[in-house]
Amino acid sequence: MAAKGSTRRISAAKAAETRTGYVSNGAGDPDGRRGAQVVPAWADGASYLTAEVSASAVRHNLNLMRRQVGTDTRLCAVVKADCYGHGLRTLLETIAAGADAVGVTTPVEAFAVRNLGYAGPVLMFFTPCASENGESLQGLLRELIARDITLTLTSTAAAQPLAEAAGAVGKKAKVHIKIDTGMGRSGVPPDEAPDLVSRARCEKTLHLTGLYTHFAAADAKDKTFAEEQFRRFIYAADSCGETKGLTLHTANSAAVLDLPETHLDMVRPGIALYGYQPSDEMRNRLELRPSLRLTGRLMQVKHVPPGSRCGYGLTYTFERPSVVGLVPIGYADGYLRSLSNRATMRVRGRDVPVRGRVSMDQTIVDLTDVSGARVGDEVEIVSPDPKAPHSVENLARLAGTIPYEVTCRLGERVRRVLVE
Repeated sequence: MAAKGSTRRISAAKAAETRTGYVSNGAGDPDGRRGAQVVPAWADGASYLTAEVSASAVRHNLNLMRRQVGTDTRLCAVVKADCYGHGLRTLLETIAAGADAVGVTTPVEAFAVRNLGYAGPVLMFFTPCASENGESLQGLLRELIARDITLTLTSTAAAQPLAEAAGAVGKKAKVHIKIDTGMGRSGVPPDEAPDLVSRARCEKTLHLTGLYTHFAAADAKDKTFAEEQFRRFIYAADSCGETKGLTLHTANSAAVLDLPETHLDMVRPGIALYGYQPSDEMRNRLELRPSLRLTGRLMQVKHVPPGSRCGYGLTYTFERPSVVGLVPIGYADGYLRSLSNRATMRVRGRDVPVRGRVSMDQTIVDLTDVSGARVGDEVEIVSPDPKAPHSVENLARLAGTIPYEVTCRLGERVRRVLVE
C-alpha cells in the first residue's frame, strides 16, 4: 500500500506537469548519477542529522508570493545552492507545482534540475562563458542549449561563442541580458545595453527573450537606492528599442514584498519561498512559514563536577554539578562556530544552552535542567517556529549573519526529508 506521503507526491507531480511541464523520473536516475556507488536501503536512515523540509510551508509561501504579484506576473522560483540548503531533490517537485520557471546559478545546477525531470523554463544567472574555454566551452554551451537552458548574456564578447554553439546544435539559444544598474556585480553597464541587445538580435542563432537586473538594497529600510536602480533599468530597457515580447524582471524576495512597482513581467523570489524574511527592515512582513526543522539525537550524556571546562580552548567552566550532552553536529555540517556559548537547542521541551566551542562534528549542550535526558533523545537544533530562540532567523542574529547563510551552509551529512 502506498504511504500517504507518496500519494501526495504523485498528485503534486501531476499538478506540476499540467502547470510547467515537470515530469518525474521516478526511481530511475533522478539526479543523473548513474554509476555512483549504491547505498544500502538501511543506510538511508543512518544519518545522525535530519532536516525535515515542509512541503506545505513551501506551498503556502508560494501562494503568498502569487497573491502578492498577481496573476499577470510570472514567478521564477530561485532554487540555486541546493534550494538554499533545503535540498533540490527534496523540494523541486513541490516548487515546480507552483512556479512558472526556476532560477539557478551554474551549469551543474541547471543540469541537476533537468536530470530531476523538470521540463519547464530554467534561467541560469551566471554567464557560462566564464566556466570553460575553447572546445570545453563549446561542449558545455551546446549541452546547455540542447537542454533548453535560458542563458545570461553580459557582454558582446560572449555573444559569439553562444551563437556558434547554437549553430552547431541547430537550435536557437534563449538568452536574457543582465544589466548592472548599481549592484556592481555581473551585468552590462546601462549605457552599453543597447549595443548588446542589438548584437543579440543580429545573431540568427540567438533568441533574446528577456532583460533583467538585480537589486543591491531592496531589503533595506531606505528604498532610495533600489528605486534608483529600478529607474535606471527602465531607462536602459527603453533605450534598447522594442521590448514587446521580452520578459522584464527585477524583483527579488525583498522587492516582491516591498516594491510592487518592480514586479513587471516576472519576479525571482528566493529566501521568502523557504519561509524567511529577507531582512529585519522589511516594511511588509508576510506571514511566511519557515520550512526547515533540523534534528539530531543525544550521542552521550554524562555528569561533570563544578569547575569542569569543555570544548576546544576550554572556553566554558561549569559552576555547579552539571549534566552535559553531546550532539552530533558541528561546523562541518553548517552549524556556525560563532554560535559557541551563545545558541540554544531543545531537548524534551526545554531550551538547553550550547557550552564551549562548536567543534567540526560535535557540540556540547548543558542538560542540567532537563529531567531524565538520555542517549537517543531527540535534539531540535533548528526550529521552524520563528519565535523560538533556535529558529533560523534568531540563530542568524546570534551569529551576526543572515538567514541565507544559516540554511545554505547545511552540509551533505544532513539527510533531507520531505514532510507535509
